[in-house]
Amino acid sequence: MSVSETDSEVSARLEFEQAQRSEGWKLLRGLLRDQRRNLVIGGVIGITWAAFKVAIPQITKFAINDGIEKNGPLLKWALIIAGLGVLTGILSGFRRYVAFRESRWAETLLRERLFSHVLGLNIGYHDKAQTGQLMSRASSDLMQIQAFIVMIPITLSNVIQLFAVATILFITDPVLAIVAMLPLPFVNLSARRFSNRIHPISIAVQAEQAQLANVVEESVSGVRVVKGFGAEQVQFDKLEKEANDIFGEAMKAAKIRSNFLPAIDVLPALGAVGVLGVGGHRVLSGQLSIGDLVAFNVYLTLLVWPLRNIGMIVALGQRAAA
Repeated sequence: MSVSETDSEVSARLEFEQAQRSEGWKLLRGLLRDQRRNLVIGGVIGITWAAFKVAIPQITKFAINDGIEKNGPLLKWALIIAGLGVLTGILSGFRRYVAFRESRWAETLLRERLFSHVLGLNIGYHDKAQTGQLMSRASSDLMQIQAFIVMIPITLSNVIQLFAVATILFITDPVLAIVAMLPLPFVNLSARRFSNRIHPISIAVQAEQAQLANVVEESVSGVRVVKGFGAEQVQFDKLEKEANDIFGEAMKAAKIRSNFLPAIDVLPALGAVGVLGVGGHRVLSGQLSIGDLVAFNVYLTLLVWPLRNIGMIVALGQRAAA
């Protein structure tokens, strides 16, 4: 924020950003309503995928306990685990296919709407509008929306997986579950702070990309004028300035991501350390089986990606709404 920026200017800027965000979310909600049928199909596939994914550690637990306590054969369990793994892989492929298909459909629909809207504008608008801005809106901005929509079915299945894993952990051993879940409030807090910090930077990056596209369009469409007046260096300087501005804003975004996203990754690992310590003592005291402890640690690894996904979907949502 500039030192010379007055309170009224700050208030006006914040109101404008809030209005932009509201309009962006309104557009996204409309798109999701239009795609609700296929998104439901993707959600059902994702739920089935999550069920198989969560079942594998349980089968692993049964196999370990059966092998240790009853000296039972492991081939049966190995085949079951392999079969579930194959089914999980197939469902993962279908899940991603539906997600990418719907996101590309939304991107195409928005491009058609944008093109139709631009054609319907009066000549006076086109005299004032910068072609580079329109090019940016038709390319990079729509790609942000596409990237957000593609994550929706994937995120839904990850959230279901998160709740299923949490439920199983508490049923297996409430004490260990509490130890494992202690970092989760801090993950949520980090994700919320990350959202608030990344949104204005996302808007700034997209605005700078539009300015760069405008300079490129002016240079290409007016190349004869540029060469005729020997203004190549002038255009190069303008391009360099815009590129440096993008670099500066992108580095701010990278700094924010480097501060928050690693924390979202590391915090669940702290829970895993606690589980190994407390769980080891409970196994030695006979309160927990080895199979339960192994399954517990496998479930903790299944928590990492859904929690990591929280930060990603928040960032993508802010960039799409911008």
